[in-house]
Amino acid sequence: MRPIAHTALYALVLVALLLGVAQSNPSLAQTPSPSPQAAPPAPAFLSVTIVKVRPEMMGEFQNYMKNTTNPALRKGGLKWREVWQSTIASGDNFEFVIVAPVDKFADFDGPSALERALGGDGFAAWSAKAGSFVTHVHRYIVRTRPDLSHMGKRTGPPKLAVVSSVHVANNRNMEFESFIKNDWMPVMAQGGATYLVVQTIFGGDANEYITLTMRENFAELDKGPVPVQVLGNDAAQKLLMKVPAGAVTQLVRNVVRLVPELSILPAEMPK
Repeated sequence: MRPIAHTALYALVLVALLLGVAQSNPSLAQTPSPSPQAAPPAPAFLSVTIVKVRPEMMGEFQNYMKNTTNPALRKGGLKWREVWQSTIASGDNFEFVIVAPVDKFADFDGPSALERALGGDGFAAWSAKAGSFVTHVHRYIVRTRPDLSHMGKRTGPPKLAVVSSVHVANNRNMEFESFIKNDWMPVMAQGGATYLVVQTIFGGDANEYITLTMRENFAELDKGPVPVQVLGNDAAQKLLMKVPAGAVTQLVRNVVRLVPELSILPAEMPK
């Protein structure tokens, strides 16, 4: 498998994965922080589509998405869709990750939002045209993990995310999740970070977790990782040593940005 974090936006979606993770609300990173007493939201499923665009077709691809694809998706009833892209700082700038909700798997038994809007012939024409822009398309289904995530306060959609694709050894999932829930995520919460986790269900490695730490700009990266900001270098290193030995087999990290002009976002953002 080519992990999401290595092939495109190194997760999430972008994301949704990446950049944010939908927790039963219309955007991956727009659910208000729950109160300390509240139970975490129920997990949700997301469709994550990785698209690699022909370099010479970038302009046409983006125009087609804005002027043809997105209007048809809205007409077909799609509520939201986020488009993420690797930044100039890292990754393949010609790859995008498109994240959309999966309300129920039974929806795949019928026509897609595009086919409902365009009809059979129109959808076939759209597929042929859209296919001419790209060299690679791969879809994953991921499940949000609100029990491993922390929602910081936000007043709008995210701008940047540090995305990590984490592959866990067979039968070591419980150990890894325990570390995230009991050691790592509390430190991210202490730092006020929006830290989101999704898990691959279909289309890839079932032992893959994708984590996203939201950032407002690149200048925030100069401050260092959130655990270093909260604990200092020495304590942050001690925290990392708590990762169960041999539990993580691969870690790939990238910086991605939300592309709002290519996305379908709610008209009004939750406060």
